[in-house]
Amino acid sequence: MSDIITIHNIPEFTVSPEEHAKRNNNHQNACKDFVESVKQLSGNYSIFDDLECGAELPDMVPFASNPKWKDLPFGAANTCGNASCSALQAKVVLNFLDSVSSDKRIFADLNPSVLDVIYELTHKGYRSWKLANKSGTMIAPVATLEVIKKRFPDDDKIQKCQTLNEVFEKCGKPEGIGGSIFWLDNVIKLFGFDDSIEIAKQTRIHTVSKLINNLSHGIVVPIRVQNSVYLGEENHSGGHYVTWFRVENGMAVIVDTAKEGSCCIYKLPVKQVIEAIVANPGMAVVWNVEPAYLALVD
Repeated sequence: MSDIITIHNIPEFTVSPEEHAKRNNNHQNACKDFVESVKQLSGNYSIFDDLECGAELPDMVPFASNPKWKDLPFGAANTCGNASCSALQAKVVLNFLDSVSSDKRIFADLNPSVLDVIYELTHKGYRSWKLANKSGTMIAPVATLEVIKKRFPDDDKIQKCQTLNEVFEKCGKPEGIGGSIFWLDNVIKLFGFDDSIEIAKQTRIHTVSKLINNLSHGIVVPIRVQNSVYLGEENHSGGHYVTWFRVENGMAVIVDTAKEGSCCIYKLPVKQVIEAIVANPGMAVVWNVEPAYLALVD
C-alpha cells in the first residue's frame, strides 16, 4: 500500500438513506444485546473480582482543559473544553493503537494531532447542533445565515432574516446535541483497513463476556456512560465518552479526558461503570477496537 491512511481519510457522516438505516439498526441491536447481557448478570459482578488485566496505561492523555484547545469552538456550538470528549476519546484510542502496532504504522498515521482529530470530527459532520428555540438538527461546522436558511427553506421567519443575529434573536443561539455515536465506529473501520467491516455491528461489543475478552487481550474498550451514574450525581445529565483500559480486582481503570485532576486516569467499581453504560438502554454503546487492533498488530 503506497498511500498513507490518516485521520483525514475518515468518511463524511452523511451516508445514503439505506446505509443510515442499516447502521442505525446495527446500533440498536448492539445496545439491546449488551443490555440483555448485563441483565443476565442479575446484579452480580463477581466475575470481575479476581481479574487483573487490560492495556498498559498511557504516559500522556489529551485532557479537555488543555489551554491549546479548550477555548476553541467545537463545531458550531460550545467549546472543546466543554464538549470534545468524543474527539479526545478517539485520540486516546489512536494513541493506544500506535503503541501496539507493528510495521503497519508505515502506511498508517496513528498519531494525528488533537487539533486534526477535532477538525475532522467537526468538519465531516459528526458534531450535531440545533438552534435553542427551534427543533431541527444541523451538522455544519460553523453556524452561518446560509446554512440555517438552507436547513429551513419553508420557514418564512428565518428566510426574512438579514443577519445571523436576527436568526439568533428569533430562534435562539446554537446549542450542541453531541458527538455522533458513529464517529468512533468509522475510526475503527478506517484503521482496520477493511471496507467490509460493518459499522455499529463489528465495531461494537455485544456482550459482557466479549468486553472481558478484549480487556484480557490488552485491547482498550471505549464506552459511552450516563453521567448521573458514572459520576454518582443524579442531577448531572447527559452522556460522556471515556475509555476502559484495565480491570483490577473489581475496579475499572478508566481514561477520562475530563479528569485532569487525576491525570485523566480514574478508578471506580466495575458495577458502577457497567450500570452507567446501560443506564440509557438506547445508548448503551461499547466499542470493539479489535478489528483495528488485529489489522495493526498482525
